Amino acid sequence: MKRKFLGIDIGGTNLRGKIISEKGDVLGEGKTRSDAHMGISRLMENLAGFIKGFAGEEISAIGIGIPGVFDRRNGTLVQAPNIANTKNFPFAAALSDGIGTATPVFIENDASCAALGEYLAGAGRGSDSMVMITLGTGFGGGIILDGRLWSGEDGFAGEVGHITIDPSGSLCSCGARGCIETYVSQVAIKRIVREHTELGKKLAGTEESAIPERLAELAREKDRAAISIWNDFGTNLGVGISILVNILDVKTVVVGGGLSGAWELFIGKTLEETERRCLGGAARGLRIKRAVLGDDSGVLGACYVAKSGLGESS
Repeated sequence: MKRKFLGIDIGGTNLRGKIISEKGDVLGEGKTRSDAHMGISRLMENLAGFIKGFAGEEISAIGIGIPGVFDRRNGTLVQAPNIANTKNFPFAAALSDGIGTATPVFIENDASCAALGEYLAGAGRGSDSMVMITLGTGFGGGIILDGRLWSGEDGFAGEVGHITIDPSGSLCSCGARGCIETYVSQVAIKRIVREHTELGKKLAGTEESAIPERLAELAREKDRAAISIWNDFGTNLGVGISILVNILDVKTVVVGGGLSGAWELFIGKTLEETERRCLGGAARGLRIKRAVLGDDSGVLGACYVAKSGLGESS
């Protein structure tokens, strides 16, 4: 019997799933609400029900991308900022109880899944090694080294949003100061706009979730203050990329996430900064590319996590 692999991407609003074949062809897909904002118990109920909905497909393995820090050794979700009541939650055990099946389940951080998806089926195809950065609510990342997802000994690798770029800078949700996430993310943009008197007035009444998009519109309309914020955004992104490139010597960096929609507003400064900061050898042949799979990167990556978990080559 030919094997099938189910990948699930856990989002703040939805659960998205795809089934792929051994060759990587998409055989089916589905979507349902995650209700993550209602807490981990509700999320686990929805996730178990979603997985059971694929029971007739004879799934060989399940891969799950979860937005948080997952401790592989203990099977615990250490923290997940957008899911209530998750501190050191026994995720693997709770999921096993919920789905009641012997089907192997492999769990990774969602940004790592997105990196694997782009590496195998998107902008990173053909690369030996790659870093992916996701610009969303926070600053996520995933690392591919010599064709394999690098998760670290405990599964914590890829937390690139907590690279420090200013030790005395803004306070991060992790408790430290000056993490790149506090300068290059949706949360960062909202904070910067609130602190900017002129832009604060212009964006008064704008829905909180719409502030980054509206700031991009202002920049395209040649608003100087908005342009300045996106320039700083691009420069700080370049600082973070150069640190990763100098340490890992990767030649491909893929940038995705919702804020990548403002690509033309920040990428020029990003390229300038990486060229200035990357060491000569590391900078040679460096490619900074925009992700191409959109929302599919994470769920396809989760499929590949399931596939590789059974020892199948992707």
